[in-house]
Amino acid sequence: MRPLNILWLTAHPHPKENQAGTPWIISLIGQLARRPADLTLTVLGTGTDMAAPVEHFDADGVHYVYLDVPGRREDIRTLYRRRVALLAAYVRQHYRDYDLIHVHGSEVQLHVATAGLPVPVLLSVQGIVWEYLKVLPVADPVRRFLWLLASYYELRYLPKVRDVSCRTTWDTALSRRLSPGCHVHLNWEMIRPQFFALNAVAAPAPEPGRPHLLFLGGTQVMKGYRETLEAFHLIRQQIPAKLTIVGQTEPARIRRCIRRRRLTAIGPDDLEFRGMQSIDELQVLLQESFCLLHPSYIDNSPNTVCEAQVAGLPVVVTLVGGVGSLVEHERTGLAARLDPADIAAQVLRLHRDEPLRQRLGREALRVARARHDPATITQRTLDIYRTMLAREKPAAFAETAAPTLPAAVPQPL
Repeated sequence: MRPLNILWLTAHPHPKENQAGTPWIISLIGQLARRPADLTLTVLGTGTDMAAPVEHFDADGVHYVYLDVPGRREDIRTLYRRRVALLAAYVRQHYRDYDLIHVHGSEVQLHVATAGLPVPVLLSVQGIVWEYLKVLPVADPVRRFLWLLASYYELRYLPKVRDVSCRTTWDTALSRRLSPGCHVHLNWEMIRPQFFALNAVAAPAPEPGRPHLLFLGGTQVMKGYRETLEAFHLIRQQIPAKLTIVGQTEPARIRRCIRRRRLTAIGPDDLEFRGMQSIDELQVLLQESFCLLHPSYIDNSPNTVCEAQVAGLPVVVTLVGGVGSLVEHERTGLAARLDPADIAAQVLRLHRDEPLRQRLGREALRVARARHDPATITQRTLDIYRTMLAREKPAAFAETAAPTLPAAVPQPL
C-alpha cells in the first residue's frame, strides 16, 4: 500500500515570526513524520511581509508551504476576504496532488478555503467561535465584532463539512448540529512528551506549609482570571497560599482588579507573575504546584488541563463546554461553579484532605496518559484518513465553484 499524500491547513507560524506554534500540532507533526511508509505530509501556513508570495522548505521529513497574506489590520479591513481567497486559490490549484486535506480548526477560516473541492477534507474541531461569543463576559466591541465576523464564516461554511475530528461530547454535539449528516471521527490531541516524565503529585512542596496555586490564563477574562483572584482572596483568609499567574500577564491590570474589588487578603508577596514560560519552566511549575485552577467561561479541551492531568497535578475546573469530557468530579479532578466562593471551597477541600489530593492526582495521571497516548493518537489519525478514503469514490466527486466571500460586514446573526 503506497503512502498517503496529505495536505494540512494550519495556523502554524512562519519561521521568521519566532513563535513556537501550537504544541499539539507540533507534536503530531513529529509523530507522523516518523511514519514515512504510511504518509508524506505537507503543511500549508501563512505569513506576512514574506520574501516571496509562496515559500517552500523541508524540515525533519515534512514539506512546508507558506503563503504571503495581508497583515492583521489589512486582514480585518478586508473582512478576511483577501487572505481566504489566497488560500482558496492555492488549494484549488494544487489539491489534485493530495489524497486528503486535513484542516485544523475553523476559527481562522481555513475550512472556507476547501469548500467545494472534489477531494476528501477532514476538519479537526478546535473551538467554535459562535459558542464562545455567546458567553463573552465583557463589553468589548472590537472583540465582539471580530468574533462575530469569525462566526459568520463558521455558520456559513460548517454545514458544508462532511468529516470532522472531535474530542469531547461538546464538540461532537455541536458538529452534528452545525454540520448535519457529517461523519464524526473521535481522536484526542497530542500532549507534549515532556509532561509524561512528571509526577507532580509525588513531588515535594517548595515551601512546606504554603501551597502554591497555579493559574495559566494570564489576564484573559474568558479564562477566569478575575474569578481566580476573588477565589484566592477567600483562600488567603484561611491558609497561607501563594498564587502563580502564567501567560500574557499585565501586573498593573491585576493590581487594579485587586484594588477595585477590595481583595485585601492578597498581599504583595502572595502573587508571582511569570509571563510566558518555556516547556522546561512549565515542567518545574507543575511539579512545585499544589493544584491547577482553570475556572474558564467556556473551553473545549484546554491543553493546560490535559497537561496538568498527564503530569499528575490535581485540577479545579469549571465544567463548561467540553471540560466535562476531561474531568470527572471527585475522580480525576474537582469541579466548581464559576463562582469564587465555590472555587475557593474546592481548593480548601484539597488542602484539608491530602489523601483526596493524592488520589485525584494519581487517577488523573492514569486516565490522561491513556487518553493522550502518542502512539494511539498517531494511529487513529492514520486510520481516520484511511477510513475516509475507503469510503469515498472518485466518481462521487463533482468539482463546484470556489467559495463566495462576503461583500460587506456581516450583520448580527
